[in-house]
Amino acid sequence: MILLLLTLLFVTYLTSIAYFIWVNYSKVVNLGLPIVIAPITPDNPLWIAVQTAFGSILRHFPFSATSFTRHCRLGWEFHDRFQTHLRLGDAWILVTPVRNWLYVANAEAITDIFSRGRDFTRPVWMLEVLNVFGPNISTAEGSDWQRQRKLTSGPFNETKSPLVWDEALRQATDITSYWRSPKSTGRTTAKDTRTLALDVLAYVAFQKSYPFASSDSPALATAESLSYRDSLAIILENALITMVLPESALSFPLSPASWKRIGSAIRSFRRYMAKQVKDERQLMDSRSPGTGNLVSNLVRASGEISEQYNQEKSIKPLTDAEIFGNIFVFNFAGHDTTAISLAYGVLLLVANPEVQDWIHEEINHFSKHKGLSTLKYKDTFHKLKRCLAVLLETLRLYNPLPGVPKYTGKNATTLKINSKSYHIPENVLVVPALQAQHTHPRHWGSDSLEWRPQRWITASKDLESEVLFQPPKGTFFAWSEGLRNCPGKKFAQVEFVAVMVGLFGNNIAEPVPNHGESVAAARERVLRVVKDSNVELLLQMRDPESVRVALKGRA
Repeated sequence: MILLLLTLLFVTYLTSIAYFIWVNYSKVVNLGLPIVIAPITPDNPLWIAVQTAFGSILRHFPFSATSFTRHCRLGWEFHDRFQTHLRLGDAWILVTPVRNWLYVANAEAITDIFSRGRDFTRPVWMLEVLNVFGPNISTAEGSDWQRQRKLTSGPFNETKSPLVWDEALRQATDITSYWRSPKSTGRTTAKDTRTLALDVLAYVAFQKSYPFASSDSPALATAESLSYRDSLAIILENALITMVLPESALSFPLSPASWKRIGSAIRSFRRYMAKQVKDERQLMDSRSPGTGNLVSNLVRASGEISEQYNQEKSIKPLTDAEIFGNIFVFNFAGHDTTAISLAYGVLLLVANPEVQDWIHEEINHFSKHKGLSTLKYKDTFHKLKRCLAVLLETLRLYNPLPGVPKYTGKNATTLKINSKSYHIPENVLVVPALQAQHTHPRHWGSDSLEWRPQRWITASKDLESEVLFQPPKGTFFAWSEGLRNCPGKKFAQVEFVAVMVGLFGNNIAEPVPNHGESVAAARERVLRVVKDSNVELLLQMRDPESVRVALKGRA
């Protein structure tokens, strides 16, 4: 009887899956676009959890070009690149039991999608996991998003760029000393770039400054700052668990010790934010100038609006929960994406010494033989186009985000693709195909899958006249586009370029060969490690710790 019952339940489940696939298929079959059917939607939370838990097994699962399971896996776009679009065309539809996904790899159509924020909104339900500490700009929509964007724009204005530059350059200089230590036999880079990105964020957002080595030497930090940074580091390192599990589960007596550690970090970080907000409000009440950090910007912007709101009922100020929520989102988005980009960029440079020489030539030319640590943002950043090209090329091929989906919501709309208008039904995810557009030979040539930063510099007579390539709209959108593009774009660019100066201005990075391995073979192994990547929450290398890097001074 039990076996029969289980069989009936399984058959009922399969029948319901088939029914909902048929319902969704019937909504789009008359559009005239190619259709692929998948038994599971790629954003199914349980399926994502299974992929994460059994990733080492599932990554060996044979996905063929025609298999209906090919497009179920979270982050399938990274592995597929432009292949499905090459086979099916500029637009095609993935039909799943939950909803339909329209993938678009057409520059004009993508530009149109990004420009029509009311027709193609953000799928907020996909981002609700970011409400760990409270509502925030990433999960807001419509007028509420406009309100939060206005109140949270301060931390990302141009006045912060010199701070980002100075701290990133200082941290990179610290890393240089650390990696070149006589005791060092080579370092793995992923953890160090995470620490660097966290230290830069801590300085710009909270004015907490740490020497790089303090990540290995906790005694160098005060109890207060250690509590703050360690709490944030634990939260960010365990972002998926932090976002998926309720806080109560992370403090339940029978929960694993690792979960309890995360729960303790969440409570500690919340206390830290509350104290920061309280202290900033006291400074405001006493008419004292603020600290100028992230919390100060959010509290003061909200305080100024609060006075106006009480008089005119115009814009509602941020609540404490919204301040906490935005602090977390800025830390999560600003840290993880930058840390991942640095991790990929450094290893790709290790595997390509000729690109190291290429950016060293630029750094050396514009530093004018001054000490690298004395270089200033205002005089230097805009000149280092080759260093920025390394970031752009890294994001082209190894963008931390699998895509930037949009949503038609409750209203149908039209979209023109290759001169033909399509009536897109309601409740459809419309996905500008980032991975396809970033790698399609149509836009990037026959070597589109090759990491070659030189493609971003147009031909010129000398270093002084080099110009950064501007790709056509809709072909490169590493920070998204339109009104809801990433506010931290400049922050990330300045940080990355400063790190390039600090690490490669006077040094050469080489892989440490395994026993009996040549340096050339070691570089090929580094490339294999970089390419062996997968999306969990963001794109990650599966085993970056298998590569050790040695830093040597240039002659």
